[in-house]
Amino acid sequence: MDELTAYLKNARKNDDAAFFISAGDMWQGSSESNLTKGQILTDWMNELDFTCMTLGNHEYDWGEEYILQNSKIAEFPFLAVNIYDKGTNELAKYCRPSVMVQADGVEIGFIGAIGDCYSSIAADKRGDVYFKVGSSLTELVKAESEKLRHAGADFIVYIIHDGYGNSSGNYDKSVTASQISSYYDISLSDGYVDLVFEGHTHQGYILKDEYGVYHLQNRGD
Repeated sequence: MDELTAYLKNARKNDDAAFFISAGDMWQGSSESNLTKGQILTDWMNELDFTCMTLGNHEYDWGEEYILQNSKIAEFPFLAVNIYDKGTNELAKYCRPSVMVQADGVEIGFIGAIGDCYSSIAADKRGDVYFKVGSSLTELVKAESEKLRHAGADFIVYIIHDGYGNSSGNYDKSVTASQISSYYDISLSDGYVDLVFEGHTHQGYILKDEYGVYHLQNRGD
């Protein structure tokens, strides 16, 4: 962990426009994180000055209570444009739809979303939320993109906890709308989204869709 922290800090020191972001499932994978219910990883992300994290299905492994606790510790926003409270039908209180930052005079908007993975979360850990997916998610992302553009965003990055399957090692591959339709609406690439970071499927790839928008995932095993 010390070596990784030093490596990442040096990377940022050498590039003022570098951002650290996460596409979710950030708290699983170590006994230390399990024992602290994600707090040790949230503290580490604070140390590295993360820009944002999209919530994944494994953030719910211990229930909403710990997402809320970690959101109070985090010095960066938890993003999810489509996690809604069943009682109020409003966005869940521990997440935001987007955040905008500046680098070298360029305004960059980050929009987060969780994919259609509700069924992979234990029923007693889902709390009082539901996920808007499919066409509802598309409309939410489009509306948020327009809001960010109106606020001055020059570039929109979409971070979704979902992704292409069985594609590890494909780093210069073109994909059709039908190939990514299970998790991504190609109409988002028509002026709403400029770059997509993906997660959940544990693949490593760089794909380019029909509009020339790149989709990236860096494994995360």
